[in-house]
Amino acid sequence: MLELALSGNFLAVAILAILAMMSIFSWTIIIVKWWQIRSTVAQNRHFHSVYLRDQPLANLYSMAQKFNASPTAKMFEISYREINAFRRQMEKGDATGDVRERLMLNLSRSMERVYNQQNLLLESRLPFLAMVSSSAPYIGLFGTVLGIIDAFSEIGTTGVTSLAVVAPGISEALVATAAGLMAAIPALIAYNLFRSQLRDLNTQMKNFALDVSNRMERLL
Repeated sequence: MLELALSGNFLAVAILAILAMMSIFSWTIIIVKWWQIRSTVAQNRHFHSVYLRDQPLANLYSMAQKFNASPTAKMFEISYREINAFRRQMEKGDATGDVRERLMLNLSRSMERVYNQQNLLLESRLPFLAMVSSSAPYIGLFGTVLGIIDAFSEIGTTGVTSLAVVAPGISEALVATAAGLMAAIPALIAYNLFRSQLRDLNTQMKNFALDVSNRMERLL
């Protein structure tokens, strides 16, 4: 296949080079995202098991700082800081009648901000996989069409219609389609798999935010 690819014209080789670069970038992103999501899932699970032990908030806060890849740990950190700020305000006597409502509103906004930040971080580079999975087959098909045009043009020039003469040119053209599929299929599978895992993580984060809000509200 490599010999057929390199024996084509300059445009065919350029198309194959583009597909090769797309495939290399895709596999790099796949490996990085797999490791990132794997670490996030593992740390979320570990922190949640610690959180369910009903330890003092200060201990949970110390533990949360050790889980750098856990979005739920970061959500707990920001909620703990909001509660501490509220307690300091109460000690100074600066609290007004609606301070409790304002605290819960600030807490909700802070966790929503962390949720959005973590969601953007987890979804980063995934659009490239979607782009490769959708465009690579068409780029390969474009190279195939150009190769077949060249093959039929050669037939018209030489007047030879033997299969032995036509087959090499058509084979060279079909290599581009194969290359496009080889780049697109892994990207498509990885994109769908990662999106499914991210939906689960988003649900976990939303549920955890509700649980933390309820727990903090009971402390007030």
